[in-house]
Amino acid sequence: MRVLLALGLVAFAFPAAAEGLKFSPQAVETCLEQGGWRDCVGVAANACMEETVGGYSTPGMAGCQDAEREYWDGQLNAAYGELRARAQEIDAEAPIEGLPPRPSDMDALRDMQRAWIAFRDATCRYEELQWWGGTGASGAYIGCLLRLTGEQTLTLRSYLAEG
Repeated sequence: MRVLLALGLVAFAFPAAAEGLKFSPQAVETCLEQGGWRDCVGVAANACMEETVGGYSTPGMAGCQDAEREYWDGQLNAAYGELRARAQEIDAEAPIEGLPPRPSDMDALRDMQRAWIAFRDATCRYEELQWWGGTGASGAYIGCLLRLTGEQTLTLRSYLAEG
């Protein structure tokens, strides 16, 4: 199951800006290696804006944010895949004698992620509406997607670290 649903606006909103972007996920990875957590979400987009000609224009900012969102989406899908594999193993374990059957980890993981997707989409639509009619609307939407996708990735990674 792909975790990120189609985001038509993001896919084609800023094609011209995407051509000259100076995006690298290195700033995020360095931040995480140094012990950062949620404060690492957005650092690569900020570096991209600094290094890209016109990076602080509306299309430049949105392009840089969307590039980092794509990075986090790939990371999210990788973490989700690892959790699915773990959930399948747990579901295959023999029941514990004397206890009722354990609910499915696969079902719980899927339901949690579906609920998060609905939360993400509703939250980002709300944030976009705060800029209704202005050029910042699409940037607010993409920035929200970036933030929430990065945060969910880190949450899923924390589940992996616990097991």
